[in-house]
Amino acid sequence: MNHYVELEEMLQFRERKARIQEELRRKYKGLVTMTLAMNIPGPIKTSEDILFAFEVGTRSLEQKISDSGIIIKEMTGVSENAGFMKFYTLDCTDPALVKDLAVGLEETHPLGRLWDIDVYNIEGISMSRASASAPARKCFICGQEAKGCARNRTHSVEELMRKVESMIRDYQKHQEE
Repeated sequence: MNHYVELEEMLQFRERKARIQEELRRKYKGLVTMTLAMNIPGPIKTSEDILFAFEVGTRSLEQKISDSGIIIKEMTGVSENAGFMKFYTLDCTDPALVKDLAVGLEETHPLGRLWDIDVYNIEGISMSRASASAPARKCFICGQEAKGCARNRTHSVEELMRKVESMIRDYQKHQEE
């Protein structure tokens, strides 16, 4: 781990995500599918800390789903230099309900900002945060809308990477107390 990711690796990672998502949609017609991936800026997408945060995310998401009474029909994971992903097919036909659960977790968990939870309807179309009446994602550093900061390159990659590391370490420290 801790290797720089090349553009080609990222493109292949995204293609794999789309392919697996489509396979699950076809296999489980009519059911909601979702993915959990990490929202990590910069050229390093895997490390022990990032894996830790990903595993906290999977446990938290699976608990949230279970607590809601929804059954997970299938799970599959991908772990490679370009990042970590976990795919879920849920015994549920209401993507809006699942998106609300996902956004709630992203917004309330101390590591939630690092998670990218995508929920897909039965046609395989990703549900937007706006469809759940959720606010746009906030910047790690300044709290403004993340897309604006990314587009304008308001913060350096190094600054963003340090913030991610700090968020994970703070969470780990808090868990040890």
